[in-house]
Amino acid sequence: MGNLILPSLEIRNFRGFRHLQIERLGRVNLIVGKNNIGKTSLLEALSLYTHIGSPTLVWETFQGRDEVARKDIYRRTYGIPARSFRTTLNHLFYGRKDVSPLTEPIQIGPKNIPEDTLLLSMKWFVNKVNEDGEDKLYLLSSEEYNTAENPRLRFTIQMGAHRRSYAMDRGTISETEILNLNCMSIDASGLDTALISELWDRIVLRKPEEDVLAALRIIAPGVERLSFSSDTILEDSRLARSHNHTIPIVKLADTDEPIPLRSLGDGMQRILGIALALVNAKDGMLLVDEIENGLHYSVLPDLWRLIFQVAHRLNIQVFATTHSWDCIEAFQKAAVEDSHEEALLMRLDSKKEGIGATLFDERKLTIATREQIEVR
Repeated sequence: MGNLILPSLEIRNFRGFRHLQIERLGRVNLIVGKNNIGKTSLLEALSLYTHIGSPTLVWETFQGRDEVARKDIYRRTYGIPARSFRTTLNHLFYGRKDVSPLTEPIQIGPKNIPEDTLLLSMKWFVNKVNEDGEDKLYLLSSEEYNTAENPRLRFTIQMGAHRRSYAMDRGTISETEILNLNCMSIDASGLDTALISELWDRIVLRKPEEDVLAALRIIAPGVERLSFSSDTILEDSRLARSHNHTIPIVKLADTDEPIPLRSLGDGMQRILGIALALVNAKDGMLLVDEIENGLHYSVLPDLWRLIFQVAHRLNIQVFATTHSWDCIEAFQKAAVEDSHEEALLMRLDSKKEGIGATLFDERKLTIATREQIEVR
């Protein structure tokens, strides 16, 4: 097995996770559990980790969960409104309580490797004039906070030698670019057409194109070629404004003209998005929420086989969630056939000490599927 981005996982104080520990991870990981147990939150934590705590990603995550008031949704060109970001941050920390000097930091990373652990914290500072007459920010302890005048809150991100801090009291947050890990994320509704087109442009006429076509042939074996067609759509007849809209089209073996991909069913759009995200996640991570959505159970074994093959070849660590028993069985079949023994199923459960994870390796998963033992 090649080097994994995360050989294990520990999460503290993030959303519903007070302290989650997963002793080991595989190259391809399937996450199961009841509704509202934290499967999507786990994917969010992994995405935050690969993006080194990006405030932009945090803000977009808040928007995706309707945790941002519509009046506070700014276009990215204007930046993230700092005060709105501050008032929304309670959704990020365990218990959804208002942040205070006693709020414990969020920790996401591999177990027992502090230098590779992401820390997200809220810290209070105060302006003081030093001996040279310079106005400097000084970190306040929880005791000093109670008596300090005009304490200033900053959202602080730290991982190894990387440390950034953002003022929460005024203006907008302008994010500093840093070197993130490569990560592709797909939510339960799939990727939009614009992103699908962008991902295709990155790999067209290259070797990964064959992996994408192979994915499409799982559903439609006659697919020969894939392309994107630009179409001008009238957006507002009163203002006569228009924009270019690209749609995926395919050439089938038994047709003379290309046809829109969606005419072959929504499953084709879903599997195209998964395949494109996968091949664009080289040396990084792929996150897929409810991977079975829109796909007939009969295509899942071949999809998992493709994911295992490409993940190993391109050095990708995959995390996906599911509610489907058919998806679990398909995952188990592909895992057994894969010679690299890199599969792991984890079930999230509510325990006395909080949410915990039960792990099923290939042997345990084979027994569970054979005996129809419920693991979801």
